[in-house]
Amino acid sequence: MVSPHEGVRGKPPVVQMQGTDESIPTPNADDLTKKERLRWHLTSALASAESPETKAHLRGALVEYRKLPPTPLVECPICGKVGLPERIQAHECRQS
Repeated sequence: MVSPHEGVRGKPPVVQMQGTDESIPTPNADDLTKKERLRWHLTSALASAESPETKAHLRGALVEYRKLPPTPLVECPICGKVGLPERIQAHECRQS
């Protein structure tokens, strides 16, 4: 398991979930949605947790995360582009 805070030979750092084949690269916060950031933080915390109680809480949080409904897409009122709300809010709008 690689620490979520250190890279390996110039590659982006990766968090490997214990007991799974799931790896998550350390994200650039601007590239992720709020939901994706939440998942990354929970997974990263689980990967570095030592206490069995903490691990149990984090696994429970990840179960609840997976039950969250998908984020609805929205349309830019100016250009009509469709996407996640935070990405539409931040996109460079070009009027059509």
